[in-house]
Order: sequence, then structure tokens, then C-alpha cells
Amino acid sequence: MERLGKVGEWNDDRGFGFIAPLDGEPARVFFHVRDYRLEGRRPEVGEMVKFTAQRQPDGKWRARAVRRAVPAARHAKPFMRATDAPRTASPLAGAGAVTLYALFLAWAIRSDRLPFEAVFVVLGVSAITFVVYALDKHAAQTGRWRTPESTLHLLELAGGWPGAWIAQRTLRHKSRKPGYRAAFWAMVALHASALIAWCWTRP
Repeated sequence: MERLGKVGEWNDDRGFGFIAPLDGEPARVFFHVRDYRLEGRRPEVGEMVKFTAQRQPDGKWRARAVRRAVPAARHAKPFMRATDAPRTASPLAGAGAVTLYALFLAWAIRSDRLPFEAVFVVLGVSAITFVVYALDKHAAQTGRWRTPESTLHLLELAGGWPGAWIAQRTLRHKSRKPGYRAAFWAMVALHASALIAWCWTRP
């Protein structure tokens, strides 16, 4: 029998959470991201969901066929243009940052402030970062162990942020979380600052 509840806890990195049934029995029901039937989005704390509950061999309850109980209103989209603006500006900002980064590297190499091999380092770290992003998205879709966000940020800080930006745009991964996006741009700024300081102090 389908029941109604609210998502009370959700761990996005590990892909599981708990639903609080409105009838109060039991107090909370475990569910996994693989049980969440809504393509293109992740569960959110506080959202109302419909689900069926099954008792497991260990006596605990698990939710199956979890789906959002209140679909988004179709007429709401035209009134969300103000919130959509940052998403349309983000590709331009990212593309501009990558272009400026490439031009700076070219200038630094031409003026002997960086060795030519720096290009391969940037390309290599960016490629690794892109692959890690892809693996993390696959893990999120299949409910496997996720890559910690701190690891992704360290790769971005090490110079892989262009690959991270490309992954965000092409894979649509980690591109909608404001907190993550703010940390991403902070890594970009820190990496750029360190690189500029290094080149500036070179004879």
C-alpha cells in the first residue's frame, strides 16, 4: 500500500536518507537513491513523497518506489526567470575564465616564467578531474560510494578546475548546488592567485 511521508534526512554524498511517515509508524523509514523515481533531480529534505514500505529480514523498514508527492506546478516556470539568470550567465563566466587562464599560461610560457611542460600538467590534471567527476556522477546514479566533495575541490585547486568546469557543463554534475559552486569558484581564485604570485616573483 502506498503511503505518504516527508524526507526528514538525506545524505547526498552517500546516497541514502530517511522518510518520516505522516501516520507516524514507524518513526522513520530508510530509502536509497535507487528507490527514488524521479529522473534528473535528487531527493531534498522536507519534500513530501509517496512510497511503499517493506520490512527487511533484520526487522527494519525500507521504502520502495519513492516519488515526489507534489509535482512542480507547470505555470510556475515563467515566474522563475530571476532565478534562472545565474544559470545562463554561468557558462559565459566559466568560458571567459578558461580563456583568460589559457591566455595567461601562454604569456607566462612565452616570457619564460613557466616551462612549456606546464601545459601538459594542466591538461593532465584537468583530464583526471573530468574523469573523477564522471565517476562520481555514475556513482550517484547507481547508488555507489561517492567521491568526497573535498577531493573534487583539491583537484580543482591543483589546476584541474578547467576540467571540472567542462564536466559541470557537459555532464550536468555539481552545477546546481550554490554551496558547491561557491567553493568551486573559490578554488579557481586560489589557484589563479598562487599561479600569478609564482609568475610575478620569477626573474
